[in-house]
Amino acid sequence: MKGLGWQPSSVFRIASLLALCLILYLPPINSVPFFDKGEPREALEVQYIVTEGQWLFPLKSKGEIPSKPPLFHWTGALFSLIWGETNEATVRFPSVFYATMGVLLVYLFGCKLFDPRVAFLAGVILATTFIYQKQAVEARVDMTLTFFVTASLIVFYFLYRRWIAMRLAFYGFYFLLGIGVLAKGPVGLILPALTIAIFLALRRRWDFLSKLCLHSGVVLALGIGLSWYSAAILQGGEEFVGRQIVKENLARFFVYGEGGTGHQKPIYYYGSYFFLQGLPWSLLLPFMMIHWVKHGSLKEESFLFLGIWIAVVFGFLSLSAGKRAVYILPLYPPLAVLTAQWLQADKKFSAIENLGLRAVGVLCFVVAVTLAALVFWDVYGSRLADFISSFESRNRQDELKLIVNTVLQDRRWAFRGFVGVGAFLWFLTGWKFFKLRLRGVPLQLSLVSIASWLCVQTVLVPPLAHARSYAPFMKEVKGVTAQGGELFIYGESFDSSSIAFYHGAPLPLLEDNPAALLHKLGSGRVHVIMKEKEWEEIQKTVSAPLDLIVIKSRGTGPESDAPLVLVFR
Repeated sequence: MKGLGWQPSSVFRIASLLALCLILYLPPINSVPFFDKGEPREALEVQYIVTEGQWLFPLKSKGEIPSKPPLFHWTGALFSLIWGETNEATVRFPSVFYATMGVLLVYLFGCKLFDPRVAFLAGVILATTFIYQKQAVEARVDMTLTFFVTASLIVFYFLYRRWIAMRLAFYGFYFLLGIGVLAKGPVGLILPALTIAIFLALRRRWDFLSKLCLHSGVVLALGIGLSWYSAAILQGGEEFVGRQIVKENLARFFVYGEGGTGHQKPIYYYGSYFFLQGLPWSLLLPFMMIHWVKHGSLKEESFLFLGIWIAVVFGFLSLSAGKRAVYILPLYPPLAVLTAQWLQADKKFSAIENLGLRAVGVLCFVVAVTLAALVFWDVYGSRLADFISSFESRNRQDELKLIVNTVLQDRRWAFRGFVGVGAFLWFLTGWKFFKLRLRGVPLQLSLVSIASWLCVQTVLVPPLAHARSYAPFMKEVKGVTAQGGELFIYGESFDSSSIAFYHGAPLPLLEDNPAALLHKLGSGRVHVIMKEKEWEEIQKTVSAPLDLIVIKSRGTGPESDAPLVLVFR
């Protein structure tokens, strides 16, 4: 095993990984407004901390009990205070921060397990894995959880191998476990604990297992988590217990069918997502698994530890009733290390494996031809928007046509450039696979991933956000309401989280009663935000046109079904 060694080459590698993460992750967090349901809900908790100073128990809009512990929101509030305001960038920056630190941790871990070349490639693989990129720029808690699961397991392995001699390092390990609970609840402790217990049991290191279980640091780990939960129960009472402990943890994991929570999926749900979210690097996964079986790699301690880490995350979360594709994010750091080691190892392939590698090459050629055909089709003026939208459900086809047409009008040359470069890179990648020249595959896959990511973030996501986001609408609303008057939301038929965030505070709710609404508007100096369809229905019930001013939103909301209006006198 080789140590890190702070040679100039190591500093250069760390600086390169840091630069890669910042180039990939920083630009998107400020260029795109909130346009889905999840991000503004988390943003409201950050905003509540900053505006109300309620750090212990931040609430959502309308005084709702939060569904997750507050570590992500504390970090977002800290960055917001440093920046001087709460906006999309400061709310998303915790994910950028934890994702970048995770990449650097994987590099340091890879240096100790293997060598700096493997470690650097592992960092690049993790930074350019599809799901890791996506979560690195979103205001969600999953990247925070992933970082602390990764950090606690890496520190454990350093202690286990005696690469850290300090006695205080054990307390650092337990501190990370405790803080992990504040990232997303008990799962932040369960995933590392299960991984460690199974690993030590298979290694028959009962002495080290008992040392961990009987160490006084256990009190620290449990104390951090329990202290916040105890304080939250005292403040939130029965509602907090029902919302966060029973519903978000117990029911989400154990209860299927009626009485359970959302996102219920079959036990095999993660099978396809494990592969799809790991693209483009998961193209190598079948050959890696064959290699590990043939060479008995899991008999080696480091391979066994990384393999158990992956298996525990995948297996434990597969048993849960509630599933979302992003939940398995914590297994991609160890998978990145194993992928990098396999790419750098000496390998000899069988005839069947060579055939499989060439099949991957053919698949890459198909992707290249498809992308080239899109550029050709666009250049020669076909109905590209109609073709692409035909793959979407009917209720989303109009929106997708609008987005594609926006791309082709405002970003046509960027679209052609990125797609053309993508076609070329996929062709080169296919050629490497087909000719069995795997030495150049890491560079090709890295470039494919980077080009795809930049295309998505600079060409495709902005028009999607423009089509859905209420941010421009709320800017107009704030300009009108600045002249005075009360502002309300009518009904609960649309998600108003982003409305509340861009307004700066939750808005009072008017009950879904047309007569009461008209009476309220008749009192003067009242502004009401509501769905355009609901306003049109109310208009049909009156005998004469209402003498009211209406501002319409361009954004149609997270589900693309809720264009809004501001109605006022």
